[in-house]
Amino acid sequence: MSTRRYPHSSVSPEEFHKWLSALICVLNSVYFLLNMIVMQKFGIGAVQFTVAVFGGYCFYKSSKGLYQPWHSHTLLALLTLNILISVAIMELVAGATYWGLALPFWYYSLFGLRKGFIFSAVIMLSAATVIFYRTDTSVLMPYRTVFNFTLVYCSIWLVCHVYEVQRQKTSEYLHSLALKDDLTDLQNRHALKADFQAFQYSFESIHMLIIDIDHFKNINDKYGHDIGDSVLIKVADALLQSIQTKEIYRLGGEEFVILFKNISDEEAFKQAEKVRKAVELGIFFSHNEPIKLTVSIGISSLRPEHEFTDILRAADQKLYQAKREGRNRVCA
Repeated sequence: MSTRRYPHSSVSPEEFHKWLSALICVLNSVYFLLNMIVMQKFGIGAVQFTVAVFGGYCFYKSSKGLYQPWHSHTLLALLTLNILISVAIMELVAGATYWGLALPFWYYSLFGLRKGFIFSAVIMLSAATVIFYRTDTSVLMPYRTVFNFTLVYCSIWLVCHVYEVQRQKTSEYLHSLALKDDLTDLQNRHALKADFQAFQYSFESIHMLIIDIDHFKNINDKYGHDIGDSVLIKVADALLQSIQTKEIYRLGGEEFVILFKNISDEEAFKQAEKVRKAVELGIFFSHNEPIKLTVSIGISSLRPEHEFTDILRAADQKLYQAKREGRNRVCA
């Protein structure tokens, strides 16, 4: 399975973490000074000092490009603890509960859909319980307070959840556009490079096949580019039907690439021959006139010192050898 790393379609969690940690550092520094000097609440002041110091540490690490996922988890855990302690020991009119309303947004932005939902649910239950026991004991007042807090919190939570669902759908759609060839629906060069990097140290052997349609320029000149596009689509279909692998790419123009993992040199050559014959035996039509196609194929295999450009260049050299030797053949 591919382990591609995709670009984010919005602000990345790493970037969001950096600026959130700076904000948390500044806010908790202010509250630390207020509680220690003005309010004389040393316990909560100590908690806020700890959060402020760790927020500053996270900002420093992120600024140096040394972000680690545990930084976000620890920072939000400390911040959440700070808010819950403030709600538990401070007067409710002080407004510490208001900060709890911002937590769903931070959770979803840093941790995504699943963790954002779980953390938001836990905090809602925890905060509602604390508020219930801290509220004035007059008739129905605790219930009214918890009811109003829960409604407001759930409204914010719902907006954050819907936004994150839509963001993920948009992100996946943009990723598919970035990694797919819009003409043939095969994967494109960006996907090829990403998959190669993912496979490079995960499999003992990788074979790359570069497939080039012979005399493709003549087809465009004789029949037009619309027929040329149709031929590219038909060849892509022939590749998909002739071999059992998902790692098929359009490199550009009339060139295609196939990656094979953990097969021998003999098996790679056999698969290349199967592709060559599938195209040669196929019949492609320009309106009512049949077009006979052939392909030339070059094969290269991965060595420990090879990078993406090395194995691509080696396959390309074998491809041109096949063309020099008369086309419609495989060279390895």
